[in-house]
Amino acid sequence: MSDALANSDKPPVALLVSTVWTHCSRLPGRLRAGRSTIVGSLVIVFVLALLALVGDVVAQERYHSNPWLLSWIPAICCVTNDCCWEISERELQPLPDDQWMVLATGQVRKRTDWSPDGRFYRCACDRDPATKQWIRHQGANTRCLFVPMRMTSR
Repeated sequence: MSDALANSDKPPVALLVSTVWTHCSRLPGRLRAGRSTIVGSLVIVFVLALLALVGDVVAQERYHSNPWLLSWIPAICCVTNDCCWEISERELQPLPDDQWMVLATGQVRKRTDWSPDGRFYRCACDRDPATKQWIRHQGANTRCLFVPMRMTSR
């Protein structure tokens, strides 16, 4: 069957259905009469398994340890990969023109936006090419900074 999958122009579902249909035609008379039911059941099971797999992938992409952040931090900040978190005011140094230095990395970034709850937030992740996962750590590349409106840079 693997050769049929590799060498066929048919989509995998169509190939599966035609293969099962062909094999069901070899069944004894009474069983062969119900082959459309067998094929239909197999297709339904296949589609449900595929939907469960897709749903799991989507759920993992949207995971965040603080789901509230998903409601106001833009996706360009990498918020869906759990890369945004609350930080202490001591982790940033205010600079002129609404610039902020991230003390852990030395990066200077302009404020992305105001924080709606009066706290500081930093979005910083690096993608690990080996595991293809986003890794959040203090030395990661800072994408976005959110500071309280009460704070003004000098």
